[in-house]
Amino acid sequence: MTQSRSYYGTDANFISFSGPRIKLIEEKHNDFINFSPIFTPEGLTDLKVVYDEACNITSDNAYVDIQAKATENVKLDLDACCKFFQRCKFDIQMAFPNDKKMWDQFGFNDYEEARKSGKNMYMFLTDLHMVSVRNAEPLLKLGWTDESFSKILAHRDSLKANMILQSDCIMDRSRATENRMLKLNNLHEKMAVYFKAARILYEDNEETLKWFKFPAASNSKPNEETKDEQEIIVAEN
Repeated sequence: MTQSRSYYGTDANFISFSGPRIKLIEEKHNDFINFSPIFTPEGLTDLKVVYDEACNITSDNAYVDIQAKATENVKLDLDACCKFFQRCKFDIQMAFPNDKKMWDQFGFNDYEEARKSGKNMYMFLTDLHMVSVRNAEPLLKLGWTDESFSKILAHRDSLKANMILQSDCIMDRSRATENRMLKLNNLHEKMAVYFKAARILYEDNEETLKWFKFPAASNSKPNEETKDEQEIIVAEN
């Protein structure tokens, strides 16, 4: 993600900060119109629309919670796959007693690595199913059925489905964060034009002027692009 914030503080704080300033800009908009032709009723309407859009952006906290649940589901499925294999392992040892070479074909030597991640476990269960089918006869004698073989793929496919959901959540969160920054940066840019004009309009009215200043960075020095109350270069529309 290449987008960065033009404003200091959290998204929620910036939205909270912007509300009273938008109201004040609206109240004093005739001052701005008289100051420069770049300020128009349509421009004020656009500013309010951008602010309303910003207020309706889903917070990152919601996406964090959704992603956390998806991650938990993957972990639960991974744990279930591990328990399932331990049950299979017992039958495999009984079906092929003291045959470590055969056990390794069933993944005994790969299990420790497989249990560490969903991706590894997915491949592990794919291999387990193939080897089990190829060596089905001794397992069938121990009571395995077609359902027993199908359960290997059922666990694998359930794990894969939850991993896809987890991946989608991560992608959705990233896109939402990017979209949120774009909207709030747009709001910041439009407000900054008013703030710049206000420094001239109200230079002798400190009580009014204090409302047209962006919050300073906390515990850090503003860089060249954001110093002087984060003045911006106004591009032509």
